[in-house]
This record gives sequence, structure tokens and C-alpha cells, in this order.
Amino acid sequence: MSKLNLDIISLILDFIYWKDDLSVDRPSLAVASQISRAWRQAAQARLFHSVIIEARWRMSAFTRSAPTRTRRGKQLRAIVRELTFVLSSHTTVMGIAPPHSLLEKDLISVLSGLPNLYQLRIYSFAAKVTRGFQTSLAAPKMPKIRSIVVDYVAEPPDREHQIFFDFLSLPSVERVLFVGKGTYRWASHTRIAQRPQAALKELRLDLRHSQPSVRGIDLSWVISGSPNSLEILHLYDMVLDPTMTEFLTEVAPRLVSFHVSSSRHSDLAGLADWLQSMARLKELVIRNDMPSADCFRVATDLPRVMNVLPESVRHLGFAVESHSALRIARSELTKWNLRTGVCLSVLTLVLLTNGAFGPDWVDVPEVNRLRLFQFTDNDILFAFSSPMIPAVRFPRIVDSSILGIVINGQEEEIPEKASSRNPLKVLRHLIKGR
Repeated sequence: MSKLNLDIISLILDFIYWKDDLSVDRPSLAVASQISRAWRQAAQARLFHSVIIEARWRMSAFTRSAPTRTRRGKQLRAIVRELTFVLSSHTTVMGIAPPHSLLEKDLISVLSGLPNLYQLRIYSFAAKVTRGFQTSLAAPKMPKIRSIVVDYVAEPPDREHQIFFDFLSLPSVERVLFVGKGTYRWASHTRIAQRPQAALKELRLDLRHSQPSVRGIDLSWVISGSPNSLEILHLYDMVLDPTMTEFLTEVAPRLVSFHVSSSRHSDLAGLADWLQSMARLKELVIRNDMPSADCFRVATDLPRVMNVLPESVRHLGFAVESHSALRIARSELTKWNLRTGVCLSVLTLVLLTNGAFGPDWVDVPEVNRLRLFQFTDNDILFAFSSPMIPAVRFPRIVDSSILGIVINGQEEEIPEKASSRNPLKVLRHLIKGR
């Protein structure tokens, strides 16, 4: 075992990397790291690829395992590409912080030792960060973070969500995801003098059916530093006001991936018109995957969408409300294929009613890969979610890794990993030398 080729060791570790619930199997990786030096290096590369710090004791454990003063500690910290950090809203009282809270200064101390960090995910109980924190985050010694995820978990009655805009001041940020629920009074260009410096390639918002929601004018201000770079736009559980049409018309010609969902059926009335301007679109996902969702109905809305769906689309995803709607979806897919001569690479369907999909979906020549879900499936979210990494193919597979994504500052395409644990498939990859 200790003399296996490094490629085979890596393949074995990739095979055991994910548990059945799609969490990282850290105990197995820790055992593998004790076999030999080769196994240790390969296992540690996976153990330290993604670091989660949710409490002060976890930060202390990370500091002990990868001390900044040792050469090995610096090597391990250089492996870290993803950091998840829980930021408390507590402040110090008389110079004393709550024992388990993680504060801004703690995050800064961790970030300063991660030179190759790509993605920072923050679970925040704080509505904003201090000006000093923003200045420290932009310091030359800090990593050039490309991807920011802010999950705002507090729920006061009125939230400005200033923390989201605080991170948009970082010029290195290319991909942002904001998740939060509450009453939105987002700062627009009329109330904030500092314009976002980030040249965004990807903007994803999940507002959890909050009202009042973000306006189109707010989003135009958010991408003011990204006039020609935004390619991926995901708008989940939002109320799309009339100004949203102007915003979508502005960004539509450059989009390659568009995900959308809303609370009201009228919000997506202009979807067909928006699609006519999306000539480069490769992925369209309509997140109507809850039984109560009324933003999109196959029987009334899908024909209009399929009539204008660009030939460039390779992944199409939506939910189907009934078995009669399933037959309509099958018919519309056939019509689109006959009109364009294009086969979808991936079709993702979520059935919102009980029962099987039926014989019509046993063989679908218009689709290369068909993904069928029931709305009760535990992994339904993985049907539509995707990692925040550069990609040329859609959908970006869920278990993609950003390991090795930045090479001399250049983005490289991410090779797809084996999507199954089937030993025969693993053997096939070995034979092909992958």
C-alpha cells in the first residue's frame, strides 16, 4: 500500500472523500494519512482543502495543527482553498469578549496565514462589519479572495445587510453569494457614496421570500463595477419588481447561467422576453421546486419559454406540477429539439406530485443526461445548486473541487471528478489513466 503510485493513491482518496450525506469523511482521511509519507501528503491536501471554524476551540485546534511559525504549518495553511467562519455579533465589554464568540479580529488573524484562499464563507450574526475590518481585509498581506459567501443568520425586524456591501469593496472578489431573510432596505447608489469595486463574474442571491425585496435599481448599482464581466446570475426566492426587467435586459446578452425563482406568478411573466436577449445562455434553471410555488407552471408557461430558448442552452431545469404537465414537458422538449437540432446535455426535472415519472421518460433521445427528482428527495437541493468556481460546462457538478484552481494567478478549467462510487467506474478511470 505504501508503494502505490501517487495517482492511484489520489484516486483512492477521492473515492473515500465523500460520505453518503455528501460531507467530507475526515476520519477516513486521517487514518489514510498515517500509512506513509505519500499517503500523508495526499490525505492532508484533502483534509486542509476546506476548513470550518465555528467556535473558538475549533480555531485553537486549527492553529495547533498548522502553526504559522513552522515550515510544515505554513505548507498546510497554503493548502487551504475554502474557509467557513462563523462571525458573532457580540462585541467586547471592558476588553473582554464572550468565551466562545468569534470576532472580526479572529477572522483577520486566520486569513492572514492563508495565502492561497479562494473562497470565504461567513455565517454572520452581525449586520455589518467595521471600517477597520474592511481596511485590514484589503491589506497587501491578506489573500486575494475570489469568492465570497455571506449567510446572514440573524433575524432582526429591519436589516440593512450592510455586510454584503462591505465585502463588495474588495477588488479581487469575482463571485458572491448572499443568503438572508428579513425586511430589505438595501443601500442603493442614492445612499452610499462608495461604489462596489469588484468586477463580478457571478452574483447569487437567496432572499428567502423576503418583502420588500431587492429592487432592480439596487442590483444595477451592485454590478456597477462589472459592466462587462457578469456571466452568472442566480436570483432565488425574490420578489421581482418592475425595475428588475430593466436590470435583466442590461445583463442578459452576457449571461451564460441564469437561475430564477419567485413567490408570485406575475414576477416571471417577462421570462420569455428576457430569454430572447440571452444569446450566450448555457444554463436555465427555474427554481419552482416547492409544491406551493406558483411562479412557473409547465402547462401555461413552458411553451412560451421553449419557443425562445436559445440553441446554446445545455442544461435546463424546472419542476413539474402534475403528470399531465409531464406530458406537456416531453412534447415541448421534442419540439425544441426538432426546431434547433440540439440535444440538451442535462435535463433536471423535479416532480411535485406523488407517483412515477412514467414510460415517456425511460428513453429520451433529446437529452444526454436526465436527472429526475421527487420533491421529497433529500438531495433535491443538489439538483440545482452548484459550487462557486469557474466553469465552461453546465451544470457545474456539486462535488467539484477548487483545488489547484489558481495557477500563477490564472484560472484553469476544473476537470470533472468521478460522480459515482461504483468500483467499476473507478477501475475504468484507472485504465484510461485519468
